[in-house]
Amino acid sequence: EPEIAFADIHDDMDLAEGMCKHLISRVLERSADDLEFLDKRYADEEKQKPEAQRSNMGLLERLRFVAENPFERITYTEAIEILQQSKPYKKKKFQFPVEWGKDLQSEHERYLVEKHFNKPVIVTGYPAAIKDFYMRMNGPGDTGYTDKGPTVAAMDVLFPGIGEVIGGSQREERLEQLKERMAAMHIPEKELWWYLDTRKFGTVPHAGFGLGLERFVQFVTGMGNIRDVIPFPRTPGSAEF
Repeated sequence: EPEIAFADIHDDMDLAEGMCKHLISRVLERSADDLEFLDKRYADEEKQKPEAQRSNMGLLERLRFVAENPFERITYTEAIEILQQSKPYKKKKFQFPVEWGKDLQSEHERYLVEKHFNKPVIVTGYPAAIKDFYMRMNGPGDTGYTDKGPTVAAMDVLFPGIGEVIGGSQREERLEQLKERMAAMHIPEKELWWYLDTRKFGTVPHAGFGLGLERFVQFVTGMGNIRDVIPFPRTPGSAEF
């Protein structure tokens, strides 16, 4: 989970995309035998799916494509417009509503990457109401700014077959704007005094993101179920103390 000083949302997206491509390239370079085995397994599994649900690429082909081609970058507002023009939306096939101000669900993310663009997508400029208080508010001229409502400099990297694999943002470095966001979200300043102090005594524009490691491993290995790639079993609610 990098935190990058002197960086804005564009630097954040560049690093996220570059890191994904670098990791995939290294796996292709260092684990060719393993990937050939997984590629055959992936092909066998795809044959068992209905034709409409099959991937148009093999595992190795897909990994090389992602490593060698630029990710698509769109704003949240553009994503909503694309989804509202889609056949699943017009035929009421989506389970969750598609409207500005609502968070994108997995079915929406996968439509964007698997059906519309057929490549990884980075979505930025999300509505402020659905994101955390520490994300930088967008203003006129910023990517993702719109008259539909306030937005923040947040970004998600979406992968085929997975959905969101990275989530990140440019952080709000301006003290007064940070206090305004906390007040709007009913977060008491006294509970996060230490966080406010990091802005009060001087800071710089900065950004960061977190990678969903298990989701990324699932994409690289072509596994259909994320439970097959977790490092150890996790069963929430069943541990006895």
